[in-house]
Amino acid sequence: MAKISFYLILLALGALISWGVQLAPPLFGLAGWATSLLLGGLGGLALAGIVVGAALAIERRLAHGGGRSLLSGVLLALVGSLIGLLVYFILELIFPPSPALTLTEGLIIIFGAVLGGRIGYLRSAQLLRLLQGEVKGSIGLPKLLDTSVIIDGRIGDIVKTGFIEGKIILPQFILDELHNIADSSDNLRRRKGRRGLDILGELKRNPEVEVETLEREGPRSVDADRKLIQLAKELGASILTTDYNLNKVAKVEGIRVLNINELANAVKPRFLPGEELEVEVIDRGEEIGQGVGYLDDGTMVVVENGRRFIGKKIHVVVHSSLQTEAGKMLFVRPKGEHVRR
Repeated sequence: MAKISFYLILLALGALISWGVQLAPPLFGLAGWATSLLLGGLGGLALAGIVVGAALAIERRLAHGGGRSLLSGVLLALVGSLIGLLVYFILELIFPPSPALTLTEGLIIIFGAVLGGRIGYLRSAQLLRLLQGEVKGSIGLPKLLDTSVIIDGRIGDIVKTGFIEGKIILPQFILDELHNIADSSDNLRRRKGRRGLDILGELKRNPEVEVETLEREGPRSVDADRKLIQLAKELGASILTTDYNLNKVAKVEGIRVLNINELANAVKPRFLPGEELEVEVIDRGEEIGQGVGYLDDGTMVVVENGRRFIGKKIHVVVHSSLQTEAGKMLFVRPKGEHVRR
């Protein structure tokens, strides 16, 4: 009912204004005042539709956690309008008055407002970092925790080393998701969830780590990854995760991502062909005669002609290595027949 009343008010207002100024001359035999009423009413309806559509769009955006992006867009739109007005006064001083000049000046002001609003809305995170005196990639940026990185457990040990600096933010919807996992009927999921809660407890008890729980909820129809990406844009924050898909999507949208798996692969020791090491052969390989073992950091070692050494530790020589998305693989050969039992 309120929406209908709003449409009727603007319809009447547009008709009255246009009738008062005689917006249109007689057309097709109709009186000028009747044409003015019609055009004014249609203009009022169009304006009402634009206002209602904009209000609904803003409401949806706020529900998705885009308040800071909208504010940034409005501020930059005002800046763009001011620049347009400056150009307007300059043109007024240079050129004589004319309808073409007036039209050009109006278009410049509108263009400045639209351009500024779009830049402010789409680049709110970068603008926030500039206002905070931070550059892209700064270690001081706040970091949002993802469910996967909490359950993984390694974040606690990494934070203790001091390699991760800055405020760590735990969104409420991530904490709720973690509680749901900890209450799962599946035994493995329940254990992972409870381990994640224990890790959070350790982080909050650590006096050298600043952990803040952010009370932020979004629409239930939107998944946690999308909420996290939107929140990172709004806060100008990076995301701590081990989720491969979230990692890819966030990077596409310009969010800085700290992936624990990528860090683990980066700090694994590099082995050159000809280097010697010791490995325990624990299983068969895919090819005939191959054995498989693992280093302490989880690196898979494929031992050529190593199947006969299953259950034993042997000295091997590195032949080559292969980097995959799952990690690094080493291909080695036994060094002589020296076997450690």
